[in-house]
Amino acid sequence: MPFSQATIQSVAPPQTLGSQVYLSWTSSSPSGTPFQVYVNQRLAWAGRRLSTWIPIPSGPVRIDIGAVAPGEEGLNFASSLPEAPSRRAQLTWQSGAYKGADLAGFYVHGSDAPGGPVDTSTVLADITAYPAGIATDGFGVGGFGSGGFGHAASNYTWTSGPLAAGTWTFAVAPYDSAGNVGASSTTTVTIAAPPRAPAAVPGTTARLQYSLESYGQTGFGSGGFGLPAAILQWNPSPP
Repeated sequence: MPFSQATIQSVAPPQTLGSQVYLSWTSSSPSGTPFQVYVNQRLAWAGRRLSTWIPIPSGPVRIDIGAVAPGEEGLNFASSLPEAPSRRAQLTWQSGAYKGADLAGFYVHGSDAPGGPVDTSTVLADITAYPAGIATDGFGVGGFGSGGFGHAASNYTWTSGPLAAGTWTFAVAPYDSAGNVGASSTTTVTIAAPPRAPAAVPGTTARLQYSLESYGQTGFGSGGFGLPAAILQWNPSPP
């Protein structure tokens, strides 16, 4: 069978020690089932245990844990790993001279935060219609298509930077050589990427702090009646 995550029931929070990270998981697979661990889509470990230490690179890291069939431990299934959620929005559109003989380019606007309206006062990108002054569409260039008979259309694309999870709204507005801006077209893009790690405590590399309540400040609980309780604190994840 190929690499499968269907039987992975839970993954414990990773524990790091220097450049190594300890991973452990539970699985409904029969005892003796081999597993593989991929780091940034590269095979990092294979074995029949439910835990392992592996080297971890710096920067953003993607880890995939799954089961394989006996004898497939050494096979590389990187090309068939589940597609990772993207933190970037990609817009594509068609346009050309058939929409305006003096088309010069496009302004891309977007919302400031997920769920917010488009901020037209900020230009996220200025896309030139015809780089190097070379026309790629117009009457007689193409057959019957998006631009009508004899009018070809050019394809345009723009990719955002990393975005927080949520639904973002974008608008693309054409403009001519005199700077006149036409009507914009809007679209929404849903970003389903997981949140980033909490921001570091200022002046340190720590991402988690705790404080203890004074003796007698807590009632009966996991710490015992009146015993100090640990209060965890962390900063919001960066966008």
